[in-house]
Amino acid sequence: MTPEEPQALAAQFALMDAARIDTKRPRAGRRLGRVDVHESVKEAEEAWSLLEDSCPGTSYQTRGFLLPWLATFGAAAGVTPMIVTAYNSKGAPVALLPFGIVKSGPARIAGFLGGADSNANMGLFSPDFSMGAADLESLLRAAAAKSRLKPDLFLLRNQPESWQGRKNPLDIFPHQASASFCHGGELASDPQSFMRAHLSKDALKKLRQKRARLEGMGEVSHIVASTPRDVAKILDAFFAQKLERFRQKNIASNFSEPASRSFLERACHQGLERGAAAIELHALTLGGAIVAAYGAGLHRGHLHLMFNSFDPDREIAKASPGDLLAQMILERACRNGLKSFDFGIGEARYKDAWCDRAEPMFDSVLAISAAGHAFRLAESARLNAKRWIKQSKWAWPLAQTLMRRG
Repeated sequence: MTPEEPQALAAQFALMDAARIDTKRPRAGRRLGRVDVHESVKEAEEAWSLLEDSCPGTSYQTRGFLLPWLATFGAAAGVTPMIVTAYNSKGAPVALLPFGIVKSGPARIAGFLGGADSNANMGLFSPDFSMGAADLESLLRAAAAKSRLKPDLFLLRNQPESWQGRKNPLDIFPHQASASFCHGGELASDPQSFMRAHLSKDALKKLRQKRARLEGMGEVSHIVASTPRDVAKILDAFFAQKLERFRQKNIASNFSEPASRSFLERACHQGLERGAAAIELHALTLGGAIVAAYGAGLHRGHLHLMFNSFDPDREIAKASPGDLLAQMILERACRNGLKSFDFGIGEARYKDAWCDRAEPMFDSVLAISAAGHAFRLAESARLNAKRWIKQSKWAWPLAQTLMRRG
């Protein structure tokens, strides 16, 4: 860290202090009607269904993704749902915030459901109802007051600044840049045009050579799970490949936890019978054996490439089966008329190759109580330090090396 960085961080914290919500002087929004808070997802399901279909949002705000997460990772972490719904003066739902509450020391923290498994956190806001700062402040304060557990703090992480051309309404609150960007790009109706726009001639040539190398070992196919048997087969391969990869690198992973397998099984079966699984599984096979796997979410014309794995066998790995499968998935998305894609947050070589933009993300830390204010200062410092490390040319490689050494 340079000598100037501590002063810069201190200045940023001071600005956030000056801009934070004054919880002692409520300023009610003028156009909002009632605000409801639900611990039972079923009680919010009607409004959630309506807003999920009509509002800008990602796969990570859908019930297909979050309900399986709540039943598995959420339950294991002791998350209590806090589904906030807001209505206009005529009683129509205009916003839904899929929150959950966890305890951290003496403080109760409200944040987006999905935890580290969500790559883009947002609220669902009706495009026909504009909310100003007073409306949003009133909404969050009313939600905190109505919640049975009374959160001390809203910790709202990894939010996109905008989504599908619409500004994120929650960026009016004090916030700071997230540790990582979300890497993505636009698709095209013609797969070949998309490939030429994103990859150089040399990169395309190398992919053709890698595919030829793999085809020299046996028949190569791209399959998309359409039956429970497909789901089980691809997940078996994914977990075996992923855990072996982490074992080789000496990296701890939550993929070994029972909740991880249970979550993916539920999400991959959700909607499978109608051809719209919450998480769609893809596999690249070599002579019938799975050598790479991908999980993807599709929502409102956007493709989220969520997780992947590949066979660690040295000869197979030389053919980059993960890259080949990504190419096939993106080409299929073009043919199916999808408009955009992302590879999620975090830094990786393959993301740089495919993506032509790095979307900035932000974190909001909004205190409600005295305990929340104390936690906010510590959390803001931690998030800033994490961002500095991940964006540093030398600190992040060093941190990865230390993690591998255990």
